[in-house]
Amino acid sequence: MLKRRLHPLSYILLCVFYSSMAIALKDPLQLLMIFILAWLIDFREGASALFQRLSGLKKIIWLLISLAVIQLLFRQGGRVLFTLGYFHVHEAALIYTAMLSLRLMIIYLCASSLSKLDFCSYRAAFRKVRLPEELSFMVSYMAHLIPELSKQFRQQKVELQDRGLELKKLKLKQKLTIYRILALSTVAEIILKSGRQAIALELRGFRSSGASSSLHDYQFCLWDLAFVLWLGLQIMILIQI
Repeated sequence: MLKRRLHPLSYILLCVFYSSMAIALKDPLQLLMIFILAWLIDFREGASALFQRLSGLKKIIWLLISLAVIQLLFRQGGRVLFTLGYFHVHEAALIYTAMLSLRLMIIYLCASSLSKLDFCSYRAAFRKVRLPEELSFMVSYMAHLIPELSKQFRQQKVELQDRGLELKKLKLKQKLTIYRILALSTVAEIILKSGRQAIALELRGFRSSGASSSLHDYQFCLWDLAFVLWLGLQIMILIQI
């Protein structure tokens, strides 16, 4: 995989660069180019992995639809493209909708890529720039927090269904009550798991004095040189556009 050929520091910088460009750029065409590049970050995992990355965007589809509806109905500017009853869809609204949607999708894809890296990879990356080991743990923990919450929530829903509780047949008030209980239970489980992880780290000598060792030794290679040249080329292209 690309992230295993690249040094973790190069891989993280690539994801951060695409996320930063998603925020800095305003041209939908430039954002579309960044979106394609962010989608292809893990191209060495194969076509199935690329398809899964696209299908993963369905998790934020309702957020994208909500933003699109708000922008198309209420933002004005430029010429009127078409009319929906009393509402006029302006050119500026369409451009802004595309910009916001692409930004969110780019950030989601980059966050998804970073969540695949384990703590050892983050520690190796932060060690190269001489950042504290505690910081690498916090970043690694936060990168995996949302996926872990989602996984835990889905698992508890499956357990309820196995017990014969069909959420689709319940009334709205009952659904809200059950989802509230599931959310609290999920957060409580994550907190307990965090406590167990903290104890395990202390037993393994985390934050102990003296030089620390690592099972995996990451070294820079030709792929990292290619990454630097590729990153420089992208910056030059973006500057000229």
